[in-house]
Amino acid sequence: MRKQNIILTSVLALCLVVVLGVWLMVRKELKPVAFPPVVNAELIVGPLHKKRLLTPDELKVVKDWIQKNEKGWGPLHRNPPSTGDVEIQFNQNIDLKDYADKPKDQQPRPFTLVLWLGISQADWNNKVFYEVSNQDGSKVFLKTCEDEEFAPLRKLVDQYDYQRTLFP
Repeated sequence: MRKQNIILTSVLALCLVVVLGVWLMVRKELKPVAFPPVVNAELIVGPLHKKRLLTPDELKVVKDWIQKNEKGWGPLHRNPPSTGDVEIQFNQNIDLKDYADKPKDQQPRPFTLVLWLGISQADWNNKVFYEVSNQDGSKVFLKTCEDEEFAPLRKLVDQYDYQRTLFP
């Protein structure tokens, strides 16, 4: 074997060992995002935090959106410029005793979707945060959506008038 082949093989082996080491360290953190079942939801909009419960039709729209968008979520790598433009809080004030007979993954638990409508900064347009707190701690996941993918959520918010903030 020539000297160049030995060096090339050694570098390739070293790269593979490093990649395998990194994979073994982070694989326990790479879990798919799982949404709990949705029982109810409340929309909180604008700087005045105007609240209202979602109607059954609106709740169906959000459930369908969640079902279609279970993939593509990643960890939050940088802090956003503010707390978001809209919050949709799910499964608030429910009695978990009513769901005790169901398996853990079918039991509803509170979670929040935070929507960015592009009011704060343009690079945060069409972003959705999935915030969940459970026995493993609090976690935030981020999904960047295309316009057509984000449209049902935007329509849900834009159909009602609320005071909007100005650009910073």
